[in-house]
Amino acid sequence: MRIAVDCKDLILEKSLELFLKEHLVTKNDCDFIVCDEKISHAKPLFIINDNSPFLQVPFSKEKLLTSLEEFDEALKIAAKKLAQEQRKILEQKIDTIANEFKKEYEEKINKAILSLKDKLVKALMNE
Repeated sequence: MRIAVDCKDLILEKSLELFLKEHLVTKNDCDFIVCDEKISHAKPLFIINDNSPFLQVPFSKEKLLTSLEEFDEALKIAAKKLAQEQRKILEQKIDTIANEFKKEYEEKINKAILSLKDKLVKALMNE
């Protein structure tokens, strides 16, 4: 779990940094951001405040870590599901392209066979 912390409440931010020191990375390198209010960022947000569905203040270190692990696991499951869906779509596109290629190739082969057959018949008729 790679986590960045971005809180307006400095006491909360320092507490989180202390509790999560072995998981802390920059915002660019993190899996998600722990914050105390919604911020504008592309990374998923784990919000800690009185109205949060993830975790409310006060909390223990154990409750924090458990909640973060659950959040991280949910993100991984969602990412895996998305990857599977994208893989299925890609496989369908590959199948479509392969079938189109096969159909075109079969048509060309059939035309070539007919052309050779016609030439062979003409050659036999001329002899």
